[in-house]
Amino acid sequence: KSATVSFGPAMPEDKMLCASEEALMCDLCLVLGSSLVVYPAAAIPLEAKRNGARLIIINREPTDQDPYADLVLNTDIGPLLADVMAILDS
Repeated sequence: KSATVSFGPAMPEDKMLCASEEALMCDLCLVLGSSLVVYPAAAIPLEAKRNGARLIIINREPTDQDPYADLVLNTDIGPLLADVMAILDS
């Protein structure tokens, strides 16, 4: 939570530039718990997808970007990732 940005404050420019650059090079973009409505950050998954990355969106509610995703899971993130980690640890 300490690295979140609330509605209103501008996104840190250096972090946004870094995220955009990474989106151009990644193979997979994993979106966790975002409504994907706050721009310019919401554009990053679409940048990754346009550049060939697979897109996975995990969010409680559907997003406008779901049609572009390779996988969409509408569920709580915590329990899902705990289950994934348990499988990886076994």
